[in-house]
Amino acid sequence: MKPIDDIDIRLLKLFLAIADSGGFSAAQYQLNMHQSSISKKMSDLETRLGMTLCQRGRGGFNLTADGLKVYEASRKLFEHINDFQCKVNDIRNVSSGNIQIGLTDNLATNNHCHIQTALSEFCKRYSKVNINTHIFDTAMIETNLLDNKFDAGITSPEVFKSGLKYIYIFNEQQYLYCTPSHPILSLGRTVTADDILVHPVVDRGLAHPVTPLNHIKEQAYKSKTTNMEATAHMILSGHFIGYLPEHYAQIWLERQKMVKIPITAELEYKPNFYLTINEQQDLSCAAKALVFAIKEAHGVNTDS
Repeated sequence: MKPIDDIDIRLLKLFLAIADSGGFSAAQYQLNMHQSSISKKMSDLETRLGMTLCQRGRGGFNLTADGLKVYEASRKLFEHINDFQCKVNDIRNVSSGNIQIGLTDNLATNNHCHIQTALSEFCKRYSKVNINTHIFDTAMIETNLLDNKFDAGITSPEVFKSGLKYIYIFNEQQYLYCTPSHPILSLGRTVTADDILVHPVVDRGLAHPVTPLNHIKEQAYKSKTTNMEATAHMILSGHFIGYLPEHYAQIWLERQKMVKIPITAELEYKPNFYLTINEQQDLSCAAKALVFAIKEAHGVNTDS
């Protein structure tokens, strides 16, 4: 037989349709062809293959022994063709397109955060993909994920929301900070929750409580923010006490603009961060590849 070409592919598809239909007469409706045309094309295929594939006539339609073997081989051939087409589509889809990802703020200086590594590896392989990043608080990222506006997010929730999948990737240590001139430092000892109560506090979380400060008695005066930058401004005013990540506050410590407050165990705060996706959303191939890269960069089981 000559090497397979387009004509053979079309004829083999016709052969499978005839065999699956149970004969020429039944196949003409599926193929939208006259029976005489079907018979002619089957004869062409048998001539090209050099064998008889089926018996047709008064005794009915039956595949020959050779026909059965060709039938099975043809099915496998088209399965392989379909697999090839799917893989090519995956390659094309993952090599271009748009990804929307939401991040909580001020993660870049966290040594446990390897988002940069994930993005670097992803972009080396898929340089044509557009990655649009959005900085929001956790509640807003979760809302956008549930609305299918984001493909993935890095969140630090206190409460897991139904419909979202949370995959732990890293954590960070946070401490209470104030300016060097703040009166709480005059205590000269470890600070308790009761000591905090008499001072203005800046806390995070508008939708629900976030830091341990939200779980103690109501302070005399409280300010709330949704991000680290705003919290830092409030602390640097000299009026407020507030939590900041150790890695983020380091620059202010070095400039002697902030001081870490010694605290008791009840005020310890070490939030976890999660790669978060919508359980029901059918991610694009590109988004799946980025999710895989983020898991891999953080040593997470990529099958989860």
